[in-house]
Amino acid sequence: MQKTWKLRALCPEGLAASLNLPPIVAQVLYNRNLASSELARAFTSHAPAQLHDPFLLPGIERAVERLAQAIQRRETIGIFGDFDVDGVTATTLLTQALEPLGVRVAPYIPHRVTEGHGLNSEAVSAMKKSGVSLLVTVDCGISSYDEVVQAVDSGMDVIITDHHMPPPTLPPALALVDPKVPGSTYPFVELTGAGLALKLIQGLYQSLDKPLPPSLIALAALGTVADLAPLLDENRAIVKAGLVELRKTNNLGLQALYKRAGLRPQTLSAESIAFGIAPRLNASGRVKHAEASFNLLNSRTESEAEALAQEIEQYNYNRRKATDDAYALALAKAPADLPPIILMVDESFSPGINGLVASRLAEEFYRPAIVMSPDEGLLRASGRSIPDFDLVKALYQCQDLFSRVGGHPMAAGFVMEHGNLPALEERLLAAAHAQLKDLDLTPTLWVDAEAPPHKLMGDCYRLLTTLEPFGAGNREPLFLARGLRIDRSRAMGSQDQHLRFKLHDGRATWDAIAFRQGNGRLPETQRIDAVYCLKTDVWDGRQLLAMRLVDFRPSQSP
Repeated sequence: MQKTWKLRALCPEGLAASLNLPPIVAQVLYNRNLASSELARAFTSHAPAQLHDPFLLPGIERAVERLAQAIQRRETIGIFGDFDVDGVTATTLLTQALEPLGVRVAPYIPHRVTEGHGLNSEAVSAMKKSGVSLLVTVDCGISSYDEVVQAVDSGMDVIITDHHMPPPTLPPALALVDPKVPGSTYPFVELTGAGLALKLIQGLYQSLDKPLPPSLIALAALGTVADLAPLLDENRAIVKAGLVELRKTNNLGLQALYKRAGLRPQTLSAESIAFGIAPRLNASGRVKHAEASFNLLNSRTESEAEALAQEIEQYNYNRRKATDDAYALALAKAPADLPPIILMVDESFSPGINGLVASRLAEEFYRPAIVMSPDEGLLRASGRSIPDFDLVKALYQCQDLFSRVGGHPMAAGFVMEHGNLPALEERLLAAAHAQLKDLDLTPTLWVDAEAPPHKLMGDCYRLLTTLEPFGAGNREPLFLARGLRIDRSRAMGSQDQHLRFKLHDGRATWDAIAFRQGNGRLPETQRIDAVYCLKTDVWDGRQLLAMRLVDFRPSQSP
């Protein structure tokens, strides 16, 4: 679908002068509700951001006390994570934080297909048999009522750290550390599973009068970016500090992964994590088992790290191909007259890539999308949404249809019997019609300002980079340039899906790239209008600015 371009409203006259900033930078800050001098200085400051007091989190005092007791008694602590990057990094974080304190740690990451999301009965039994007396969940557990009861009945204490929306009935754990539980007064509710693992260890180390190891913040930053959490407030602090550590990491697994992804550690960014590191760490859990990524992050030798990085690179190749094939099928199955929510089932869809396909569908058609895989009478589903539709709330209203459900407003999943599909379709379509009926479901690009790239040079570009890290909740500034002359263009990629240009903006010539906009053909025009951002590319050891075209079309300018 062709996207609609909308320019943000102009900032008040005189704002740039009052902030002592270039007009374009003042406009970008105004678009982010950062128009006061105090907010602008805080957001663009290079000073280290502070983490909130961990003891403001609900349940954390009991959790820290119980962990300290387990350390004193040399108990075995089981850590049950999830199989995505957030869960794997959170599990790694707790493992690497607790082992030096003298306890035996038993990490457990479930298989995506055979075990699914959340705590499960077989895992509880396995951990009990291995001698676990204290079970800590990361990035899951808030919806696992029956499994927590099983663990408690077997004699284990349970600490839940989870950032997902809690269901109406909470499990009877010793401590529930989730900023979204009713009654929580924690100042920031959008922490990830890795972020909450960091807060738990921050509280524990604080109580033991030990400094927090910077390597743990690096792991939390990986999970935060990979989980598409809003990069604001404490998440922004974690990622800013974590990127500093990731650029000089001693983690052998990450060093090997950087090489495979072709990343230069010194220029690592949130975008590098989102498009270079996270897909690779996620790939093992999508096509086989996430334990490969966990083992990579805990590699003890270079040879072990290199072997695992190579294995994960192959998983990532398989993941990309499976996603492209499934998405092509999904596009072919999509009806011409799309409903307000897309529900799609096919035997060839795989649980490991359903979320990726749903994400592409939601982006392409700007409406919530749920992709489902049949599996022995069950449907395993992953969904992605748009800001106007709270997906997990809609699913919780259908909770009687599911054997397992959970997630966030923008991303959720479930398992249910295949026979419940007609009832689910009826209810979700009704909910989507009710919530989205008055909205224009056309993909929209919100543009910060109209400016050719040469207008962003010098102090303007330097100040714009202080807004990093960019990601969910703090989108990279987008600009509109009209009448760009195409001096050269060529297709690139295995299917000519990307385009590379030489563009002239009336003052200078720019390298430019448009990812996934080739469609197998070059533009049949000499001038284009484009929505873009500027990126620093490295060529032959030199850093060069280039345009990244988010969208373009034949120029409407004379």
